[in-house]
Amino acid sequence: MMGLVRRMGSWLSGDKRTASYVAAFLCALAVPAVCAAQAASPSDRDALMRVADEAAAKGLPSAPLTSKIQEGLAKGVDPKRIEAVVRQMSAHLETADRMVREIEPASVAASREDSVTLLAESFGSGVTPDQVRDLRRLAQPPAAGKPPASADAVASAAKGLSLIEEARLPVPEGTAVMAEAVKQGFRSSEILGLAREVRRHEADYRAGRASLTALRDAIARGNRPEQLFRDTPPTRVERPATAVRPAAPVERPAARPETPTRPQTERPQTVERPGR
Repeated sequence: MMGLVRRMGSWLSGDKRTASYVAAFLCALAVPAVCAAQAASPSDRDALMRVADEAAAKGLPSAPLTSKIQEGLAKGVDPKRIEAVVRQMSAHLETADRMVREIEPASVAASREDSVTLLAESFGSGVTPDQVRDLRRLAQPPAAGKPPASADAVASAAKGLSLIEEARLPVPEGTAVMAEAVKQGFRSSEILGLAREVRRHEADYRAGRASLTALRDAIARGNRPEQLFRDTPPTRVERPATAVRPAAPVERPAARPETPTRPQTERPQTVERPGR
């Protein structure tokens, strides 16, 4: 396509302004995303990458920012829009990093990177820091001596809560479900899997065929993730026992009478005629 544009430019070399108009028109008509991506100048790219570098200098995960920048440039998004999104993501990462430090003060940057990234994603989906604090408070084990919930578990529960919010289900009940899963020692992958199953059955929860409160109670009773959404066999319909009819006396026909024998008819004796 770009070769065609160059050839068109050479054909119209006598009128450079017309050539540029034709080239821009053909490029935008055929591959607008590529043209828009090419419109991002090196200075635009450098400015975007500086946002990711600033986050890395603060000890924040920069890979999500770099990935979002590359995605936006590949799709031809306006660099200003990309910068706004990336800066918002950087703010969420900074808030998540502070909260993870609150949960695990002794953690080093490398060990908390996944938790910070996951928690920042939940903030980007609408979960608030106050909701995460409530979730953490509910998830604390009641018995003394048990270790508090880890940052990884809290971040996974926050991400799960964002999925429940996206399903338009009650946030307080969803928070209770996620907190109970953390309290019962669900692994991070199990917490996220639990939230995805709730999202998958969202129509049942909205219609009242399922209940988040009942789900929380089942988790509190010790049900494991593989038991919570296991397909149950169809309910067996108990049919009433068939009434046994009393055996009606069978009336057998009396013995058939003997067939009367016909009286034997005696034929008259043949009279012998005398010979001639």
